[in-house]
Amino acid sequence: MFPNFSDIRKMREMAGLTQYELARRVGVSQSLIAKIESGKIDPKLSIIKKILDELVPLVEVNDSAVNIMHRPVICVKTSETIRNIVTMMEEHNISQIPVVNSHDKLVGMIYDFILMRKLALPSSKGFRASDVMAPLPPLVSPSTPISQIMKLLTKHSVTLVVEGDLIPVGIITRSDLIGYLSRK
Repeated sequence: MFPNFSDIRKMREMAGLTQYELARRVGVSQSLIAKIESGKIDPKLSIIKKILDELVPLVEVNDSAVNIMHRPVICVKTSETIRNIVTMMEEHNISQIPVVNSHDKLVGMIYDFILMRKLALPSSKGFRASDVMAPLPPLVSPSTPISQIMKLLTKHSVTLVVEGDLIPVGIITRSDLIGYLSRK
C-alpha cells in the first residue's frame, strides 16, 4: 500500500520545516516538494525515501506500536503455493506477506518484487512460500515507541509486531506510519 503523498505536507509541518527547507535537505527543488504534496506528480520511491529520512527524525510522537499496527496479520504457511499467495495479496491489496511455520511462528517475508522475479522463471509453477521468502524484517513488541519504529521504517518498508516466541500480532508499513502521523 502506497502512502497518500499529501500526508507528507502534514509531516513536514509537524517537523516545523518549510517546503524550501525540506527541499534543501533532500537535494531537490522547492517546486518538486510542492508538486509531491499536492499530488500533481508521482515521484520516484528514492525521493520519497529521502524525504522520509529527513522528516522522521524531526517528528516527535509519544505513542507505541499497538496504536498504529494493523491486525490481525494476514500470513501464509511455508507450504502455500505461489498462486494462492498472489491471490491473497491481490484480495487484501498488500505488497508483502509474512510467512509462518506449522507452529504459526514467523520464519520469513514475501515481497511483491520477489514474486515478480520468481514468477518470471520457467520453473515457478511448483514454487511454495518457502522457496520465495526473504529474511524477516525488523521485529518489535506492541510497546515499542513509535519514535523507534520511525527510525526502522527509514531503512525498511515494513516492521512486524510480535509477542512471545515470534508470534505475529501486527504489521506496520511506511504508509501506516505516514497516515498515523498525518492524523496527529
